[in-house]
Amino acid sequence: MRERLLEDLLFFLERPSVTGAEKELCDDLAARISTSPGWETERISNNLAVRRSEPDPSRQRIVLAGHLDTVPEPEGGIEVRVDGDRVYGRGASDMKAGDALMLALLEGVAWEEARFEPAFVFYEREEGPYAENGLEAVFAGCPWVLDAGLALVPEPTSAALEVGCVGTSQVEVTFSGRSAHAARPWQGENALTKAGEFLTALHERQAEKVVVEGLPFYEVLTPTVARGGRANNVVPDSFVVNVNYRFAPGKELEDVRRLFGELAGDSATYEVVDFAPSGPVNLDNPLLQELIETGLEVRPKQAWTDVARFSERGVAAANFGPGLPSQANQEAEYAELALLEECYARLARLFRA
Repeated sequence: MRERLLEDLLFFLERPSVTGAEKELCDDLAARISTSPGWETERISNNLAVRRSEPDPSRQRIVLAGHLDTVPEPEGGIEVRVDGDRVYGRGASDMKAGDALMLALLEGVAWEEARFEPAFVFYEREEGPYAENGLEAVFAGCPWVLDAGLALVPEPTSAALEVGCVGTSQVEVTFSGRSAHAARPWQGENALTKAGEFLTALHERQAEKVVVEGLPFYEVLTPTVARGGRANNVVPDSFVVNVNYRFAPGKELEDVRRLFGELAGDSATYEVVDFAPSGPVNLDNPLLQELIETGLEVRPKQAWTDVARFSERGVAAANFGPGLPSQANQEAEYAELALLEECYARLARLFRA
């Protein structure tokens, strides 16, 4: 099984798929699945929704959904290589190890004898803006995907079960001033220095712990990008700071607007330019409970994932994958084969039990 999982992981790693360039990987994956008898694949753009050709309507469906795309490689790239238990390459942990897990389950389980009816979704553009995520096209074109008792998203969790997820928003805060010659700054108003108090407050602000169903989530506000100024000898009349706000399950867009209204006060304006809702903690789901009872560690997901997108549409969802969260987007990203084996064994037992 280790050799099979390694081959599956290398299949994904050897086909680069930075967000927006998933076509080659999607083409090859579709071709590979087509050689496995008994499966029906629907393709929408660079998204694949896969189910058995003759599904059993008496069996409850479990969906596994993994994104094909990765963030860009660092300068010089990451060589795809195997070093003992570690397999290196862009997306190894986030989340091509999860995709390899899905492919191994698709090809390796005797599904006609399984307890549950499977569905597999491989989709594009998860790493980009919320509105461009390929799952939306899948939900619209293949609504049967949402007829499920549970969705598992194999994002990197180190083989633990990570429930819920924090929401995320990108908020642009704009400070306005009045331009003047830099030699006579008193004739203008410096928008950049006007932002000083705001940035100091964010710098000193501590992560806020919010407990949801006994699990700790941490809310943070992180300035990530700034722009402003016209020239080296001109007082800047505009300065814009992008703030990434991560918030606990249960909060909505209006909560984001209320917070930034308080933070900006009268000194700035703000615009929520991207918003992805948080995902609820679904610990009462019986299928999830069954998985937990196998001895899994249960943790909160301190990141945004598509469990939120499934939950919005009434499908209980959780994160369970072999990747290492600490390796996501790293310059020498790797995954560990032992975690792939562990995740495969647990899910195969769940489906076969």
